[in-house]
Amino acid sequence: MSTTRELPTAIPDPSRFTFLKALQRASGRVPLWLATSAVVSLLALVAALPWLGFLRDALDHRYLPGSLLQALDGDFLFDRRASRGALEGATAGTGAVLALLALLFGVFSAGGWLQVLLERSDGHSLRRFFYGGSRFFFRFLRVLVLTVLSLQLASWVIYGLPWDVLVEDLWLGISDTEQLTSELTARQLVLAQDGLFLLATLAILLWGDYTRARIALHDGVSALWAGACAWTTLLRHPVRTLRPHLLLGGFEALAIVIAWQWTGFFESRIASPASWIPVAALLVLGQLLLCWRSIVRGARYAAAVEISAELIRPPRRPDPWKDTVGGPGGPQYPIGGDEYTVSL
Repeated sequence: MSTTRELPTAIPDPSRFTFLKALQRASGRVPLWLATSAVVSLLALVAALPWLGFLRDALDHRYLPGSLLQALDGDFLFDRRASRGALEGATAGTGAVLALLALLFGVFSAGGWLQVLLERSDGHSLRRFFYGGSRFFFRFLRVLVLTVLSLQLASWVIYGLPWDVLVEDLWLGISDTEQLTSELTARQLVLAQDGLFLLATLAILLWGDYTRARIALHDGVSALWAGACAWTTLLRHPVRTLRPHLLLGGFEALAIVIAWQWTGFFESRIASPASWIPVAALLVLGQLLLCWRSIVRGARYAAAVEISAELIRPPRRPDPWKDTVGGPGGPQYPIGGDEYTVSL
């Protein structure tokens, strides 16, 4: 009598599919990623309008139609050097203001995404998005300040005195890179600095996502304490915290590469000023890329929320998101009950 032995089947790790669930949750919030990408497009339009007017006036009845369609030649750049310099000076301040507005909108949209992702309710997502953005704005603004300071610290460590002392003086035994006898060694040194700063930047941005998720989960106020706890979580669980964000970053980079390839294809099809179809295709391609990046941004917050809820301890006080619909500080609708309250 023979018996057959069944081999155990491997159960897939559900944490491996966190990024897919996060993408699904973010892509399902259509009004949110449409609104956020539209705001970014409007900011870019404001920055482009002065240059559009400059080029329209500069090209009107002065050059052969279509001669500067693919690129601006040296004669044009030389002839218009004075006006270009004046326009660059005039728009430099505007560009700085627009960049600041984009950063502040990123702070606002982070609060909106987390409010919508943490609430157990459907519908009126834009209204809850704006509520969450205003509710968490100043807390997340402090996280932005800490992020900027961390980036400055990383830049000083990698490109400043610590690098000069530890790497150049103690390790290589030189006082300046010009003393290196090999150009290849000098290039490798510069590449090592740039690579380390890139890794530090990615780690700090990831830390910012988990810090915001922790603040939103616990309805915390201190960005400094939440940031310290977020670093602890990242260092104790590097694989669990990094894997979904690396996969999401890979998807985002892949979309950028594909969009870049299609941009070259459409630009090569612009043969005359009347070729409006490739121009329209470029506009649509740019908007699709902005929408995709907005979806990935929301998916990063969704992944950070899920992983943080799994790894960190629940708050000692009652969970603000446990049994009610609506965040603290606003209307509270109990699930499975009729009592309506307002939390303070």
